[in-house]
Amino acid sequence: MERATFELLSIVILSLIHSHLGCNVTRNAVLLGDLFLEYTSVDGTTYALTSNNNFQSEEYLRLVHKNGVMGYLPTNICKFPNMIKIDLSQNRIRLVGNISCLVNLEELNLKKNSLTNIYNKTFSQLKKLMFLDISENRIKYLDPFSLAAPTLNIQYLNASCNELTSLDITNIVMSGPFCTRDFSHNQMTELTNVLDLLLNVSVTYGPGMVYMSNNPFQKWPDFRKLGVQNLTMLGTLLKFGFDFRGTNFSCDCEMVPFLEIAVEVIKDIWRDYFEVKCTSPPNLMGKPIIALVKNGSLDQFVCTKDVEEGCPVECTCVEQPSKSRLVVDCEGKGLIELPKHLPNTSLAYELNVCDNEITILDTRCYLEKVAIMNASNNSFKRVEDEAIKRLNNYLPSQSMDLRNIVLFCDCNNLWVSDWLDVRHISSDSIFCNTENHGRVEAIYLKDLLLHECQRLNLTNAIICISLATAIILFGLPSFLLYHFKYELRILFRRHDPSIWEYDYDIYLSSDEGNDTVCVWIRQVLLPYLQNFGYRIYLPMRDCLPGQIAEDEARDILRKTRCFLVILSESYLRQEGRPRTEIEWKYAWDMYLKDRHRKIVMINFDYLPTNLVQQRQIKAFVRVGKALDFGNRDGRHLENVQRAIGSGSNRSIYLKNTKPWFNIGILKSRNKVNFEPQKSMA
Repeated sequence: MERATFELLSIVILSLIHSHLGCNVTRNAVLLGDLFLEYTSVDGTTYALTSNNNFQSEEYLRLVHKNGVMGYLPTNICKFPNMIKIDLSQNRIRLVGNISCLVNLEELNLKKNSLTNIYNKTFSQLKKLMFLDISENRIKYLDPFSLAAPTLNIQYLNASCNELTSLDITNIVMSGPFCTRDFSHNQMTELTNVLDLLLNVSVTYGPGMVYMSNNPFQKWPDFRKLGVQNLTMLGTLLKFGFDFRGTNFSCDCEMVPFLEIAVEVIKDIWRDYFEVKCTSPPNLMGKPIIALVKNGSLDQFVCTKDVEEGCPVECTCVEQPSKSRLVVDCEGKGLIELPKHLPNTSLAYELNVCDNEITILDTRCYLEKVAIMNASNNSFKRVEDEAIKRLNNYLPSQSMDLRNIVLFCDCNNLWVSDWLDVRHISSDSIFCNTENHGRVEAIYLKDLLLHECQRLNLTNAIICISLATAIILFGLPSFLLYHFKYELRILFRRHDPSIWEYDYDIYLSSDEGNDTVCVWIRQVLLPYLQNFGYRIYLPMRDCLPGQIAEDEARDILRKTRCFLVILSESYLRQEGRPRTEIEWKYAWDMYLKDRHRKIVMINFDYLPTNLVQQRQIKAFVRVGKALDFGNRDGRHLENVQRAIGSGSNRSIYLKNTKPWFNIGILKSRNKVNFEPQKSMA
């Protein structure tokens, strides 16, 4: 009996709403001509016919065909642009198709058919369409703007009893008044904003009534994601009434921003006579939401955060937007340090870590957002300066509980006295254990230790200055000796000019894969040096086939006075550089042990120091011992000969019977600008 009375009351109220919105509209009596259908196929294809042979094109028409087997609208429907009413309910129509030609259509009833989708172009050109019924179909998806496009003016929309799982906001809001939009009895769990629509603050949407009842909603819609940038404007923007009866709303923290805007605004948007009630949590189940708002019970609308959302496993985290806080309760959980992280939120934290075994109040990123903190009954031995600085940013003095705390205090904790004094925190239960004075009240710490700390600081300063001086006097030379050891060896090495007999004067090392370098050696360098009678060993010319590279290099270098390196970018960049690395290793070792030997380097590619990674080669370049190729005075070959020094005074040089490598192709591709100079002998 009570349910019947309530339903009757709802019907009466809805009638009053429609009257208030001006929705009790009756069309002026117009004589309509009837169309008849002829089935042309077993799949439900039809053809429309007129009953009057004297049919006039300007005559208004209607098409009514219920309880049929139509699969599609009539194929010739566009021949009747003056159609104003179509009722094809209880057929088998699967697709509406293109009906933009029916520019005068006012009423379309497709109830109880087999429609599955409505596209945004389906009704977009039907500017006079006022009544649309697509209820009791199988519609799973509505395109954005398919039912509320700017060109549409649908006053009565019935899309109930379908299979919708979501609804886009663009199919709800209309600029200007409408009567009803019914989306009840679907499977909707969320409202979406696929196109990121932003509602225009200068436009009023509605008034009108939107039915969302008997859908499995659980979370209250976030209107900020639905285009309402400022919730305080919600009542101005949306002059809607919403019917959410039969939904499963959880009365949690996500509702609070909407409910807080004002009770009067909520009255306009949410008709409290429908008595929408909470279904969870247990303490609010069955209570009308509007009544909770009026009674100021929003502090009961909370969300519990779990470990996956950042809540420490030992603690309980509850978000309470009505009080702008997130409560983190870790009381008596045996903690030995502050939680490393807390749930991410825009609200302030209320942190309770009392009755634990925390020894260090260390720095945490979230401390600057802590508004209330209870750290009483812990075993603090040290408090980090940065932690206090972060707490000072937000935390009012009266919101910090430090009862029954004993700190170990020394000269590093003198700030505690000033901090307690400035923030007017009661210090009668905050004590310090000191080395020479035992337990004292923390606020008197500075008075007791100030002079001792000043003497200690002076002593420490003297020690630090002494250590710094010692480091400068002894450490800097050691660093320079280690870092520039190769450079120093090269600079201070003394060459023994006494004559010593070697089989070769020069061992010439280069990148044999560099065409430009090889051509220059063949056409310029070798002829020039040979004119002075130097005995030159060139691996690519003189190394016999089958010789082991390392053994050959070691044996020849033992018999050679000067190691001549053609330094190029490719010389340093060679993949693995097996041969040149071997050559350099033995040459450098012999250079250090035998003062008769020399290393002469030609910087063929003008490489700067920063591009040379090999330490010994880098040292040659850094101290200026590498001869720049093609220096500006044009005497680069003379400089090379001068660096090598006198030869063995033999007038011949050794020749290998092995044919010279083939550089015919290389000569054709590389033009060398340096010609051999005439002998200076």
